[in-house]
Amino acid sequence: MDDSAESTIRQNKIMHTLGIRSTACLLASLGLALGSTTAQADRAEDLLIDEIYAEGGTTLYCGTPFTPGDRIRIDRIYPDRQLQQQFGCNSNRACQDEPDFVAARDDLHQMFPIERQSDIDRRATLFGELRSSAPTSQRCDYRLGFQTFEPGDNAKGTVARAMMYMHVQHDLPLVGAWEMLQRWNESFPPDDAERARNARIGELTGRRNPFIDDPASMQNVPAPALF
Repeated sequence: MDDSAESTIRQNKIMHTLGIRSTACLLASLGLALGSTTAQADRAEDLLIDEIYAEGGTTLYCGTPFTPGDRIRIDRIYPDRQLQQQFGCNSNRACQDEPDFVAARDDLHQMFPIERQSDIDRRATLFGELRSSAPTSQRCDYRLGFQTFEPGDNAKGTVARAMMYMHVQHDLPLVGAWEMLQRWNESFPPDDAERARNARIGELTGRRNPFIDDPASMQNVPAPALF
């Protein structure tokens, strides 16, 4: 391995550590203790709603407008089950003392407001592409298959950029086909709302999603082995 490659690896490890520390410092400054995974997750979700969606917004998969006080759910793009497997745990509670796990699961860049029915439909599924004959949601533009969830066109690009961010920022195995995520990113570029969200999270945490700032840079991420 040449000096340049070694330097790049060292820099990536340093940036990963700094990302974890900045998340921990942010939570500490807000008085959010890391003692309970459930409590921590609740607080991270409150932070998302209170700070990023303080004036309301739209749900990810259905694009339904919501206002402060409306009852919504929070979806994490990177599946809990795969995250637990990566850290050798069988539950979120068992991983509560792993700072890397907490930092990844509660990274605001991967957390999105969704509706209750979407939350139910998304459970125990992975992102993928289905045949046009696959059933669609009665209210929203997404398809459901056996353990597979295909977002509608309004959400595919956002999902792809969030998943690739988790892969790079937190050094996690890529869950989903690299080619599919690249295609979604290219076909459905960020809109003003996604860019504004990225900027607001960047202001709050000191870390932006680079694939929203420069979608073409996703092509520079090498294709890994599938999870």
